Amino acid sequence: MNKDNLLIEQVIFEYKVLTEAEDKGTRLRGIFQKANAKNQNGRVYTKDILNREIERLSESIGHRRLVGQLDHPQTATIEYAKTSHLVSSLVMDESTGDVIGELEILDTPAGRIAKSLVESRVQIGVSSRGLGTVRKEDDLLVVNDDFQLVTFDIVAEPSTPNAYPVPLSESVIKKILSQHKPANFKKELHKLIDKLVWNR
Repeated sequence: MNKDNLLIEQVIFEYKVLTEAEDKGTRLRGIFQKANAKNQNGRVYTKDILNREIERLSESIGHRRLVGQLDHPQTATIEYAKTSHLVSSLVMDESTGDVIGELEILDTPAGRIAKSLVESRVQIGVSSRGLGTVRKEDDLLVVNDDFQLVTFDIVAEPSTPNAYPVPLSESVIKKILSQHKPANFKKELHKLIDKLVWNR
């Protein structure tokens, strides 16, 4: 397997909406990734690899450069013209292996769609995007040390288990968003993006 393989892992995550002030916009916090756990793609990311990548991206996060897109692309390239959010924090919970992340919804065409989905209590997911190879171990695909995490995107369908975002307003946790998800959600999301972003 070649090192340029794109590895995409999606999570429907329980998030908290953190809205501290009008000028801060909408911020979400939740589980972005899980270490040492088999996801729906059959892949496992070790804690060491994820910790290394969190550390590697810390400067980009600190300088507010790590952005993501709505409905992940099939390449590793980040395109500012299509961004929906800024990843503002990534931290490993050493006791659980959960990667806890925070993102800020941007005032961009794609960001406005993402904000509308959150405000409408639509269950959204988070997808990691990275490059690397895997090796087979029993029934698992273990991600190798050559893995490079690129970013996290907002998506419709997940692969990491048990992660959903829940809203916080003024630092008060609100109830977990409804887990109802229409069967045609992804199709409708694509249609909405085409209409609002690309005027199709």
